[in-house]
Amino acid sequence: MKSFRTKKWLKGLMLAMLMIVGSTVFSASAKEVQAATAGFKTIGGKTYYIKSDGSKQKGWMTLGGYKYYFNTKTGVQVKGWMKVNGKYTYYFTKGKGVMATGWMTDSKGHKRYFNPKTGKLTTGWINCSNGRKRYFTKGGGIMATGWLTNSKGQKRYFYKTSGYMATKWVKNKSKNISYYFAPDTGYMCTGLKTIDQKKYYFKSNGVMAVSTSVTVNGITYSIAANGVATAKTTKPNVNVSNGNVKVYDTKNSRYYTMVKEYKSHPGIVNGKTSDEALLAALCESEAGDQGKIGMEAVALCVLNRTIKSDREFPSTIRGVIYENIGSSTTPQYSVVRNGALLKRLNGQFENRTLAYQAAREAMTIFNKHVTSGKARTLSGFKQKDFNYMYFMMTSYFWNQNLNFSKVKYETYKGHTFFVDWV
Repeated sequence: MKSFRTKKWLKGLMLAMLMIVGSTVFSASAKEVQAATAGFKTIGGKTYYIKSDGSKQKGWMTLGGYKYYFNTKTGVQVKGWMKVNGKYTYYFTKGKGVMATGWMTDSKGHKRYFNPKTGKLTTGWINCSNGRKRYFTKGGGIMATGWLTNSKGQKRYFYKTSGYMATKWVKNKSKNISYYFAPDTGYMCTGLKTIDQKKYYFKSNGVMAVSTSVTVNGITYSIAANGVATAKTTKPNVNVSNGNVKVYDTKNSRYYTMVKEYKSHPGIVNGKTSDEALLAALCESEAGDQGKIGMEAVALCVLNRTIKSDREFPSTIRGVIYENIGSSTTPQYSVVRNGALLKRLNGQFENRTLAYQAAREAMTIFNKHVTSGKARTLSGFKQKDFNYMYFMMTSYFWNQNLNFSKVKYETYKGHTFFVDWV
């Protein structure tokens, strides 16, 4: 009887052990099945990544060397554009949702570049390893190609295949026309420019003029087939009695009397000193201590005189600078006589780069006013259209015989600028 009970007890024990083992095997099988289902799942038309524990992946995930992103709240995989702070920042392919890196071209042929490490969309300017520049629009990061005009009306050109910004000479072989773009900024050049010590003239659309003649600030230039412009100079009549030079102004159809420095200063009579170089020398001589804006203001006063309707002043920059005052032998500008201008004409600038920049920018402002009527705006001045023609040290200004209740004037640093004598 005891043996029977023992056997019965042993059978019960064995049955219990089998049940425990069976339970363990079932549990392991469930985990294996769950692990096998981990991965990308499409539920209700949306893609998720289900982790091995059954939860949804959220945020960034790297898998197989690729990066993916899932909504941090819902776990829905992001495909297409993802904005950060309201700006397009990342792009994930619409098929597998892989984060874009490097170059991508959309269905419209637009090229974009995504940082290879971070995946962030490139916008604005980038400097390439070969020293060239590219520009990507700030809104959508599209690589600029062809012509691009900024808010100031300045034009640049970007090569259509590479996207590089054009600099220096560019020739359209199919049309046999040439352009020149500033080496530093890439701005398309217009008007009369000195390049590698030679003068060229570029039309308003940037095309270099060839085999023609143009008149700029009263000086006529003959332009060869290769685009090189040469000033047509007329030997001035010399008044022997006082040594002054009488110059005939073809635009104004009258003679103007110049001070003797017109003859003695280098490159003035023969035109070898360009208008830009002369204007740069003058504006630094007069306002070198007043920064670029102060020098631009002086340059604009000179330029504005060249278009005075009553022809009181010559129509050329050099004519305005070297004209004498009335019947005297005194120059319009004291720096002509005191050696300050000559010093710069001989190359002795305090800051040559800044002086040339001021002269160049003033000429650009002025030329746009002449050709299109655009207001001559200058930072730091309240006058909406800078039409001032006179300037002098402020302390001298208040000692002049002027009707100060009527004269239109404005003071900038050490100079006071005004339109006319009233």
